[in-house]
Amino acid sequence: MFQKNTTFGIYLTSLQILLENGRYFYFISFALFYPPLLIINRIFLFLDFILVPEFEKAKVKNPIFIMGVNRSGTTFFHKILCKSNKFSTSSTWDLIIPSLSLRKLLSFIYAILSFFKMDKIEKKNKGHEVRLSNIEEDEMLLFIHKLDSLWLTNHLVPWFKFSKSTKEFSKSLYIDSEENFSRNTRSMLFCKDFFRRQSFLSKGKPHLSKSNPFIFRLNSILKVFPDAKFVFLVRDPLEVIPSYFSLQKNVKFGNLLTENELKEYRKESYQEIIRWYKETEKAKSKLKKNQYMILTYPEIKNDLKKSINKFFKFSKIKISKKYENEVDIFANKKYKKKHKNNSIEDFGFSKNKIVKDFDFVYQEYSL
Repeated sequence: MFQKNTTFGIYLTSLQILLENGRYFYFISFALFYPPLLIINRIFLFLDFILVPEFEKAKVKNPIFIMGVNRSGTTFFHKILCKSNKFSTSSTWDLIIPSLSLRKLLSFIYAILSFFKMDKIEKKNKGHEVRLSNIEEDEMLLFIHKLDSLWLTNHLVPWFKFSKSTKEFSKSLYIDSEENFSRNTRSMLFCKDFFRRQSFLSKGKPHLSKSNPFIFRLNSILKVFPDAKFVFLVRDPLEVIPSYFSLQKNVKFGNLLTENELKEYRKESYQEIIRWYKETEKAKSKLKKNQYMILTYPEIKNDLKKSINKFFKFSKIKISKKYENEVDIFANKKYKKKHKNNSIEDFGFSKNKIVKDFDFVYQEYSL
């Protein structure tokens, strides 16, 4: 099988996996629609330098990256912070079409879809609601335009993660390593180019990025954004694991897996989650103390206002009285869980095993 960690190489390998697993509809869709999407965006990203040259003057200073294992409250916290209007952010539409000139050209499509309420990509019960206008995770940028993303193996082509021919190859993707140095650096430069466009639109506001898997490429981030700051959210693995596996049952591509395939997928994902927590701990040793902060899920859940104030003190950004009042109102609302997660045992794991495997987390945090 052709295996090379480039956009084209991953594209070909993904097609081979879809074909091998009999996913012919997705094979044809991906084969036909991905290349035009990529080519059109690349052409217009280049045309931005001619049609919107002013964006080049925009600076990307002190970006803040929010990270955590999936299901740690990062989406919730990110969206609450974005309501302050103190940051440059990314909507789903921006991430699908990063070119400023192409966005303007296709703005009528966005308006039509929004008017007829056809702009919803994913329902809320699939993790979190995804609309074209919603603030979204910057991981989507690398997923769509570089195929350099954990979303590829976690969602789009989950067979990638456990197929005999690609299992080991999938573990070498995305992460910072000597082999990936060049590709990871280019991916982060691609992000910087995108952040510059967003900064131009927001008139110089610092970029607030939420991308959980970015933890695996911290060295690449620091190389491209040496003045970056980081917020790490930590949640009890006993809560994260059943929440994540329950989510996986609901997502579109998760539904395509057989029970045996899901079992294999969970084995690999479980090990990935362990690595995810370990990378967070490693990150702390690579950063200066004033460069990162940590919030636990109980802190956010039990005192949202204090957590938000702690964040803004860390970022050295002053918030408005209006936003403070909005936070007060939101913090006093009672959250009602609209979905029920399966238990850990339903997925073939025991509490004792998780407590043992994640002992390093429990020793570090009060969860």
